Amino acid sequence: MYSKDLVFHHIGIPVDKSKLSKQARYSPLFKMYSEEGINALGLHIEFHAFDEGSSLDKRIQTYPHVAFKTENIDIALENQDVIMPLYEPFAGYRCAMILVNEMLIELIETTLPEEKIWKDEKTLKNGVLYGQPNS
Repeated sequence: MYSKDLVFHHIGIPVDKSKLSKQARYSPLFKMYSEEGINALGLHIEFHAFDEGSSLDKRIQTYPHVAFKTENIDIALENQDVIMPLYEPFAGYRCAMILVNEMLIELIETTLPEEKIWKDEKTLKNGVLYGQPNS
C-alpha cells in the first residue's frame, strides 16, 4: 500500500452500549451504534457498540482501529487484507477496513468537509449507514 497520501482521520473504539449517550446514532445496516467525541489532543474518536447479529467482522466489533483519508481508495486497497469491503455509507464518502500487521486500518476517500461527516444529520441520514434499513 502506498502510504504517503494517508492523512489521519479518527480512532474507532468498540465500547459497551452502556457507555454511549442517547445521542448515539444507530445503523440498522450493521446493527451498530456510533458516537463521536474529541480527545484531549483534539483528535476525533468514534465509539462503537454492536447489537447481537452484527454482520461486521468480529475484529471490528472487538478491537480499536485507526482511520486515514486517502486520495484514491481503490489504489490503497490493492493487495490488502480487506475485512470490510469498500462501500459508500453516504454520498461523497467511501470506506473500507483492512488488516495491516494485526492492526485494523480504516481507509476513507471523501470530498466532504469534516463538519458534514461529523455533524450534518441530512448528510448522514441520506445513505445506507444511518438511513432506513432499505434506503
